[in-house]
Amino acid sequence: MPTSPTGLHYDGFSLSNSTRNDEEPSRDAMAHLAHHDALTGLPNRRMFEQRLAQVLELSRRSGRSCALLFVDLDDFKAINDTRGHAVGDLVLQAVARTITGAVRQVDTVARLAGDEFTVLCENVDSEQAALQIVTKLQHAFMLPLDIEGRPLPVRASIGLSLFPRDAQDARTLMTSADAAMYRIKQSRRQDKA
Repeated sequence: MPTSPTGLHYDGFSLSNSTRNDEEPSRDAMAHLAHHDALTGLPNRRMFEQRLAQVLELSRRSGRSCALLFVDLDDFKAINDTRGHAVGDLVLQAVARTITGAVRQVDTVARLAGDEFTVLCENVDSEQAALQIVTKLQHAFMLPLDIEGRPLPVRASIGLSLFPRDAQDARTLMTSADAAMYRIKQSRRQDKA
């Protein structure tokens, strides 16, 4: 079998790099899937944790704070149970768009699992600045989501944790934001009762 100048074999047909180049989009797609949620296209837990480590290191070096928001949908199980998982998936996609549209472009929005989302905000100079982001996100959830042309009210509980005030490392910062979110969720449940 003849050999091309690049050392690749060919059988009489012209040989191009298309075989090699065709593999690159596949590798890119695999890398994207490894770091992004397939349903929403947002960064997944793995990518979020890598990004969180980077942001914390930058915050340590710069001396500027960062904020971590945990966003969890209220009564999402009821949506799946009464309207089906297909509608639940549409809700999760709409929530991803809602969160992304409500925060700054520099903020990292991720879907960790199920109906749990995070927002990582760099260079937050004060608790008040972080609370403004939370308030903007709360306002975004006051409007019903558009699910297949029909309005569907969806509420979210949002927990906030600040680095370095609330934690000195990624794991503790995540635990703090998660605990703050659950306190909000619990107070809403008590208000309903």
